[in-house]
Amino acid sequence: MIYYRYVTALTPPAPFVNVTLRCPSTGREATGLPAQIDTAADRTVLPSEVVEAMGLADDGRELFQGFGGQLMELPMYLVALVLHDCPAIKLRAVRGEHEPHILLGRDFLNALRILLDGPRLSLEIG
Repeated sequence: MIYYRYVTALTPPAPFVNVTLRCPSTGREATGLPAQIDTAADRTVLPSEVVEAMGLADDGRELFQGFGGQLMELPMYLVALVLHDCPAIKLRAVRGEHEPHILLGRDFLNALRILLDGPRLSLEIG
């Protein structure tokens, strides 16, 4: 089992994990990146700074509807995400221009068993 405490610097506190991001084409890796578990997100979102630092190649664009209903066409990137000793999960992530950290969407989360324990401000993966 993997255990994390919620980040209490946010209001309300939020579930975060640390992930490794790997570029499938170059093998370039970034480790220990903070990532918020976002069960409402269809797709995983990468901050622009992470996309640039990793030199990820653009993999097309898709339409997304955000909070408030506005449609936006956003760039996609092929990545592999690793959480601890779990197998890498390859996916097409969205670039989030104004996101301060990675948002793990259901494209990643549905491959894992996750227990969110709000009253205890903790989460368990396994």
